[in-house]
Amino acid sequence: MENYLLSFEQTDDYELIIHGDEEGLKALCNILNNLIKNTREGCFNHNHLMTPDWGGNELSTKSMGGKVINQVKVYCWKGKEFQK
Repeated sequence: MENYLLSFEQTDDYELIIHGDEEGLKALCNILNNLIKNTREGCFNHNHLMTPDWGGNELSTKSMGGKVINQVKVYCWKGKEFQK
């Protein structure tokens, strides 16, 4: 596990909450920026963020009060056919 806090959690009301410390939020920004940069025109690209329990090291397993989501998939769609 990376040495930061980054968790996606669901409340009992199905609300999504993202918890992160400074390094965790920077890591999320880097993941999103790389995804944007590496998605070719007319394509989509995606990234999986997982807890160590699910074979990853991007997300924390410690709950900050909600139900920890073990995998988050982030998709980047690029091209006019994907625009509304």
